[in-house]
Amino acid sequence: MVSGLKMVFVSLMLVFSSFVFAGGNISNDKSKKEVVMDTIEVHGMVLKGKITNIGPHKLSFRLVNIDGINHIAYKDIDAIHTKYRYNISYGDERINGRVVGIVDQESLKVQSAGTTKVVKITDIDHFAMTIEDDPSVENYVRNKVPYLKGNFSIGLELESGSSVTDEIRVQANLLRKKAQNETYLHFDYEYETKKTPGIPKTETTDELSIMVGNRYFYDRDNFLYGALIGEYDRIRNIDARWVPTAGYGHNFKLGKSSWIKPSIGLAYVWTRYTDNTLYGDSSYTAAALGLTGEYLIEDVYLINKVKIDGRVVYFPSFTDPNEDWLTRANLAFTVPVYEFFTTKLSFDYINDSNPDPSIGNNKTQTNLMFGFEF
Repeated sequence: MVSGLKMVFVSLMLVFSSFVFAGGNISNDKSKKEVVMDTIEVHGMVLKGKITNIGPHKLSFRLVNIDGINHIAYKDIDAIHTKYRYNISYGDERINGRVVGIVDQESLKVQSAGTTKVVKITDIDHFAMTIEDDPSVENYVRNKVPYLKGNFSIGLELESGSSVTDEIRVQANLLRKKAQNETYLHFDYEYETKKTPGIPKTETTDELSIMVGNRYFYDRDNFLYGALIGEYDRIRNIDARWVPTAGYGHNFKLGKSSWIKPSIGLAYVWTRYTDNTLYGDSSYTAAALGLTGEYLIEDVYLINKVKIDGRVVYFPSFTDPNEDWLTRANLAFTVPVYEFFTTKLSFDYINDSNPDPSIGNNKTQTNLMFGFEF
């Protein structure tokens, strides 16, 4: 009887001990699996997740356990508090801290190194989670190459039948904005071949255009710029063309994320043609007239938003603008497809004083491309 009671007592002790230790382990597991989250209060409703981007109009927020990104207007946000730490750059300042509030729907309260700073949202050049909180490759690049944004698009055409046509077009636009400087790069390459029965494959398009430059804003709206354009278009008899240019421009703000920048200056246009026996090198000094702009349409039915951007440059010769000139224009409509993936409809217009009458002065192109923005 006694031995039986001892066995029951020992069994009860083992069961009790297992519950005690199991409870301790479960609580430890829960603490290990606890997810750190940012919180945003929108019209009294608390959302949990993490901030992925700060835009001029809206904040991008990834909700926990839900795929996709929500874009929340600042006017709808009552409060923000982040558990993650973010690297934030504005003007010449760079801080590391947590967002602890929003002021008048246009500035963020950031707690950093024991102090609280109020940062105007439109002044932010760089906003990214720290590598310690997000070690992903994408976030690592964003932190190591800050102030950089841009887009990359590609278009392909493969046509078969009585003739076979293969075409590829690649566009890239990069902008690095830090304090008073904007450094930009525009890249555009297109190549096409065509093969018909009984005729060897021929190149019908082979062209490249690169523009790199810098704008220095000596105050909020006025800037000085310098740029270099390099291009070729073998089918149009242009073997190489270089255009250095410099001048003055002004920034007109049409809203928090829409603007136009007209500019005026001087340029030198030098061209070498593929057939040097017929056409010698051409060079002339020219006026430099330019216009760039961007307009964002938000809350569009079904597609959320549309970005319209364009660029025009015109270089008429001082000596004889009717004989020597160069014009380049581009207009693009970009629509986000999913997160940072986009589709783009691009229109290009080229007009220059080409000496070959069989080629002519005008050229227009229309392309539908797919790519991504960052």
